[in-house]
Amino acid sequence: MKKRRLSFYLLLTLPSVALLLLLFIIPLTSILLTSLSNDALSRVFRDSYTYSLLSFTAGQATLSATLSIILALPFAIFFSNYKFIGRSLILTLASLAFTLPTILVVLGFVMWFGNSGTLNTLLMDFFNLDNPPLKILYSYKAIILAHVYLNLPIAFSLITSSYTALDNNVEIASLMLGKSKCKTFFSVTLPRLKGTIVQAFILIFLFCFSSFSIVLVLGGKPSYYTLEAEIYRRSHISVDYASSSALAIFVILITGFLLLLSSFGKRETKINKRRELKIAKGKALFLAFILSLIILLFLLPPIFTILHRAFFTKSGEFTLKGWNDIFLSNKALEKNAPIAIINSFIIAISSGIIATLMAAFITLDSVKNNRKIITLFASLPMATGSVTLGLGFSILASQLSYNSIFISYLLVIACHIIITLPFAVRTLLPGAKRVSENVALSSYSLGASKAKTLVKVELPILRPFCFKAFAFAFALSLGEVNATLLLSEGTIITLPVLLYRMINAYNYQGGACLGLILLLEALVVFLLGERIDRNGTT
Repeated sequence: MKKRRLSFYLLLTLPSVALLLLLFIIPLTSILLTSLSNDALSRVFRDSYTYSLLSFTAGQATLSATLSIILALPFAIFFSNYKFIGRSLILTLASLAFTLPTILVVLGFVMWFGNSGTLNTLLMDFFNLDNPPLKILYSYKAIILAHVYLNLPIAFSLITSSYTALDNNVEIASLMLGKSKCKTFFSVTLPRLKGTIVQAFILIFLFCFSSFSIVLVLGGKPSYYTLEAEIYRRSHISVDYASSSALAIFVILITGFLLLLSSFGKRETKINKRRELKIAKGKALFLAFILSLIILLFLLPPIFTILHRAFFTKSGEFTLKGWNDIFLSNKALEKNAPIAIINSFIIAISSGIIATLMAAFITLDSVKNNRKIITLFASLPMATGSVTLGLGFSILASQLSYNSIFISYLLVIACHIIITLPFAVRTLLPGAKRVSENVALSSYSLGASKAKTLVKVELPILRPFCFKAFAFAFALSLGEVNATLLLSEGTIITLPVLLYRMINAYNYQGGACLGLILLLEALVVFLLGERIDRNGTT
């Protein structure tokens, strides 16, 4: 029965693995073959500018990740030890910040921190100044600030979750032996959190290493380009596929090594008893209020600026001009809004469903047959970066002779499937581990076939995780701009791509309206995932 069961789940997984091979290997092969033309690969590896790009990319990623961890740590420590009114709300907002599309953060930053943005306007009015006191945009500090804004909530959520899951018996014993709270934290608590902190750092580093839209818009200069931004410049502006492909191979080798490093030595710890949280009183309650206020003042202003500008002019007058522009105007840019919204939904729903189905069969086979190599292979697209994947599909599209919008849709959907699949797999893996082998054996002993057991017993257990994986994949696809911008320029316009163009055209009123639509979509998906998580996975 064991061998038959192995072959059954392997048979279910083969179509997903085959599709993964098709959608991942073929674009990468296109990149590799293109990089070998005209000695481009060798020239890129010998070019000193390549290593200058690497130095800047790694430097800003290291600084962004380090600041995110350091700034998140005090908040995580407090939130892991005390409970108070509003604690759950702050943790939810931190999780929501993780799902925000990058292009939405870019829009919020431009409108809040810009020289003529809301913050400078408020400061100039309050202090009666003639010139904006804060000049942040189009600088290195804008890139770092935006990365910290995006990734501090990730560090905060990961460390808080891990710290809360650790019982405090060891710390209590340390205090009883006469050690101070400070010494106990550094000698007992911090070593227990070291694994989580390292994993959070590597994850954030990888996100910042592959930064694209933040660098292009908020950096604003080629001197601030990361490797991914340079790949886009060479392929889209210079139309030099050979050089951009060679640089993409260079990036894949580096990020692949980092991804392997992040999984090395990673172990799961069994939680026997969660930390007992103390009720915040007196000074602790006051500190809870201050820390919560800091988080709110850090996270909310850029988002509220988008909400405000969607309905009000910069001077504060109510207006629906932005909405009129994106739904009723015949202007070259704005008239694309309705079709962009429809495109985004079609692509996100299609890629989300397919990625979730693939992830479900991959994780079931991986867990039941202990084939970790399959989940590792499904995670490989994380090592390539969305710009590199977009480049691969773009090269593939240029080699195909077609004149069909349907084929263009298929290529974009295929690219989104590969981008979202690793996250769907990681979301479903804990669910697959909950599908007990004993439950399946009991079903077999009652005469149920393997197929019936899968449909009636195992998939219902996995269903809540499937819904959450779909919500996550849908949200990622909905906000994806990097690969789509590179692959479908002038062919298929999605909501994030149109928003990117509006930012570059300084149409912040219309951009705020599009941003609000994207924000509401992301919020609905997030709340759905949270509801499913509470009802089915906790």
